[in-house]
Amino acid sequence: MIGTNNTSENEADTSGVEDLPGPKAYPLIGTAYSVDPNNIVQSATKLARKHGRFYRQVIPGTAPFYVVSSFALVDELSDESRFHKLVHPALQVVRNFAGNGLFTAESDDSEWGKAHRILMPAFNPLALRSMYGQMTDIADQLMLKWSRTPSGQSIDVANDFTRLTLDTIALCSFSYRFNSFYTEGFHPFVNAMARGLQHAGRNAHALEIQKKLDILGERRFQVDISTMEDTVDQLISERRQNPSPEGEEDVLDVMMKAEDPVTGEKLSDENLRYQLITFLIAGHETTSGLLSFVVYELIKNPRVLKNAREVTDRVLAGRFPQYEDLKDLGYIDQILREGLRLYPTAPAYAVTPYETTRIGEGGGTAGEPVTVNPGDTLLVLLGHMHRDPAVWSNPEEFRPERFEFENAKNIPHNAWKPFGNGERSCLGRAFAMQEATMVLALLIQHFEFEFADQSYELAMLDGLTSKPKDLLINVSPRRGFPYHGRGGEYGTEAGGSITGEEKIEDLSSVEPNGHKLRLLIGSNAGTSRNHAKKLAAFAHSQGFETELADLDDAVDNLQSGDVVLIATSSYEGLPPDNAKLFYKWLTSGDSPELGGVKYAVIGSGNSEWAETFQRVPSVIDHAMEAAGAHRLIDRGAVDVRGDYLADFAEWETLLWQAISEYFDLEIDNESETDAVQVKYVDEGRADALTTDSEGEFVEGVVQEIVKLSTSADGPINDKFRVDIELPKHVTYSTGDYLEVLPRNPEGSVNRVLNHFSLSSEARIELGGNSTILPVGQVMTVKELLSTYVELSAPISKKHIDILQRQCMCPPEREMLQKLLEPSSFDALLNKRTSLIDLLEQYPSVGLSFDEYLSLLEPLRARRYSISSSSSVSPNRVSLTFSRLESPAWSGRGVFSGVASNYLAAQNQGSKVLVSVVSGNPHFRPDSVDRPMVLVGAGTGIAPLRAFIEERAAAAQQSTSAVEPALLFFGCHGPHSDFLYREELEDWEEKGLVEVRTAFSRHPELNSPQNSVKYVQDKLYENRDEVMDYLSRGARILVCGDAAKVAPAVRSTIRAIVEEYLSLDKDSAVAAVEKMERESFTYVTDAFS
Repeated sequence: MIGTNNTSENEADTSGVEDLPGPKAYPLIGTAYSVDPNNIVQSATKLARKHGRFYRQVIPGTAPFYVVSSFALVDELSDESRFHKLVHPALQVVRNFAGNGLFTAESDDSEWGKAHRILMPAFNPLALRSMYGQMTDIADQLMLKWSRTPSGQSIDVANDFTRLTLDTIALCSFSYRFNSFYTEGFHPFVNAMARGLQHAGRNAHALEIQKKLDILGERRFQVDISTMEDTVDQLISERRQNPSPEGEEDVLDVMMKAEDPVTGEKLSDENLRYQLITFLIAGHETTSGLLSFVVYELIKNPRVLKNAREVTDRVLAGRFPQYEDLKDLGYIDQILREGLRLYPTAPAYAVTPYETTRIGEGGGTAGEPVTVNPGDTLLVLLGHMHRDPAVWSNPEEFRPERFEFENAKNIPHNAWKPFGNGERSCLGRAFAMQEATMVLALLIQHFEFEFADQSYELAMLDGLTSKPKDLLINVSPRRGFPYHGRGGEYGTEAGGSITGEEKIEDLSSVEPNGHKLRLLIGSNAGTSRNHAKKLAAFAHSQGFETELADLDDAVDNLQSGDVVLIATSSYEGLPPDNAKLFYKWLTSGDSPELGGVKYAVIGSGNSEWAETFQRVPSVIDHAMEAAGAHRLIDRGAVDVRGDYLADFAEWETLLWQAISEYFDLEIDNESETDAVQVKYVDEGRADALTTDSEGEFVEGVVQEIVKLSTSADGPINDKFRVDIELPKHVTYSTGDYLEVLPRNPEGSVNRVLNHFSLSSEARIELGGNSTILPVGQVMTVKELLSTYVELSAPISKKHIDILQRQCMCPPEREMLQKLLEPSSFDALLNKRTSLIDLLEQYPSVGLSFDEYLSLLEPLRARRYSISSSSSVSPNRVSLTFSRLESPAWSGRGVFSGVASNYLAAQNQGSKVLVSVVSGNPHFRPDSVDRPMVLVGAGTGIAPLRAFIEERAAAAQQSTSAVEPALLFFGCHGPHSDFLYREELEDWEEKGLVEVRTAFSRHPELNSPQNSVKYVQDKLYENRDEVMDYLSRGARILVCGDAAKVAPAVRSTIRAIVEEYLSLDKDSAVAAVEKMERESFTYVTDAFS
């Protein structure tokens, strides 16, 4: 039982409720005793097993409450003409922080309809395609974390999937990074949300006296509400101050700017807040639970895991999934759907009738029909309903094959409802399934799983959502399938538009041909509308007059001679909102007379819903024919779960052939190719660049470049400092970053020029289509290769496949084919083999320069921490960096770090393109009267040097005592890369800093026992000093790489806190987490 409704609009027919099956009712408390507030769904399921699939609960002073888990009755309750969603009391409590968001709004709330119409296009296939790259960004962080987990160290599955799904919904929807994988604990929002949902579940079952006595719980609840509201208010405020550039909008922009197509209104500020909270909750809680349950079942069912691996190996062959691969991972989708059957992570929903009615006439109540009234709660218990043997054979068995397309057709409508019912079902279900499919495919392909405790038995944490309790697993790399990261694979950035609208280019039009096409649309999410707009644009280019209208506008408005193109979708087997009247008009008993009308239908749908897939387009198609209309072409069927672009393109080609024959017209249906053509001209160079940086790029002027390191302690990467003067209007704050847009090394450029026999000074003009290259601009070949494209990015299987097809030599073609084998391809990636490497190795490949350019990725800006104080030099920044240059692992040429070599090669007066990017607001220097503990290694000293320089400048102006900073610095040796040694010694003499060093190649200089090698060792050795600083109000600021330094320092700080505060390990973890998340007395700036 999730909750009970306190009032009923009609209590006329409540007699006899106590006689229905259910727990025994007692005076004053009714049956409230029967519900475990800590295991709500499980206790309700236990009662269903005892009392049947329809039973009642009795709570004194409330309307009747029924728990339903029989398919026959759920099928009846799914009739939206008789029943509507009920916001039961548990959700009423959630409304304290989620208001009238999509999940918690009352059925008659106009704000719900407005928000639903505005947001549906933001989750159509085109919009989801645009989010795929960001999804892979966060998935990559999870994969790297699991890949680096030491052998024997268990993983908390639910915790890691919570980090994954929270960061994914925040990045995809709001362009916000919680960075959950870079911190030990969860973001305060997550903790506040979890407690808020728990509080809602408990209160739903508590008696009034219990609620009044829970004073502390209510206070905590109010604090948690403030935390959630503050988080989303900050998101909204930052977006208002920094709107997204055109073309880079996200769901938050849609929420803030879009107008309801019906009322023309925008979302109110209050509702905007509620929608953000709803998205953050619903967008991660349920998906993380689904993935957790599925991992549990895969370990329990090796047959399923084996079948899944056969699919991932065949489709992916060891590489990162591209967007286009998802359609081929059908068995992964079946696993997820079976997981949602057994473990629906939103485990229940409630409905109530519009008017007094009798339910169970067709069975389902295990007895006589029951009369229910408006306000009565009918709670659908999904997990138990999904195990109804009337529908599911061997219901407890985990068998994904149930959802194979042909089998799924036999699953009755309304028998599988993990996303809720009808128009109030989950708006983001396709988002969740896209994310879960990609992540699960990665895990299955790259890892072996086992329970950390072989005797583990599944326990549930449930309430408003469900997930496994204490599910700990051990993972190890799967033999032959090591994880190498995304590696720049094509397809992780999949294109699309967050508005859900396809950008239809204006095509050149010809003289009118005297014919008209009517394009009629049935669409909620926008997919079918995009189809119609694309058809209209092409028709216009061929001289047709076009009319775009909703299907409902065609009621009683089709005449003989009309040529009608219908683009429509299904919505759980029902027509879209703007096609309901047309559907009824066309399919009612008195169908219209449509003789002389010519028509064609293109339907869009999702084959996940096999039983209702393409139902509305199919019905309309047959009804048009039955009414006398003439079909021009067989109905097209676009499956948005598959290659929907190809589905549409194939049907469109046949359509224009049919229209050409019908009108006896010549139609130019040549499709444009997405490739680059090169035209050599004799003009000047263009200087426009396109980047995806957060800030505006400006020209900075190099003032000085200094080498900071030597090889005195053995070979190391050279370290440099470069000073750059910014334009006067550009300033920065101490702790900010500087992005640098580099140029490719000359050696890399010359390799390409030599291979294609090009002159570096040849001028070219780019034509064709490209999202990377500056089409229409004129420049030299050298400028193009130096400035716009990545030349050293690792090879992809797509590249090899193209090279193989272009290879003229059979032996070389066979060798290229072998490179696609998993072990061979892994070796290429490990050696950082680039496209030019393979072109040099296989000279018979006939790849043109045009084709080569079309395969390259855009040149990325590189980000560096600023190592100077803005107080000392407000328009002059210093960067500290390590130059990467060594023989290429591929055996061909030299591997050169693009940005580090670019900066190291600059001279005084050189101009570089740079952009200031705001740093972490909590990773800043403190005032001089507050001590600091600073920890860094190698070039991680960069921001720490800036902090000390800032303190030195402030000390000169301060009249109060200056508290020193305690710096822990790790490097190779005292004479090789003890960076800024003279400055630090000078500041140390002035009492501004105390320096503690750790020389990794000279442990004998660190401590008498040689026990100190790295910076974290030095930190622990000086733990007394650290605790003294903390007791005086110091903060700990750490800068280092995310893989080694950051986690090692965090582990050391936990050990110190545990020792000095006499805490157990869990309490120490919590204490450090509080320092990181609440007081910000421990802040890390980690880099990869």
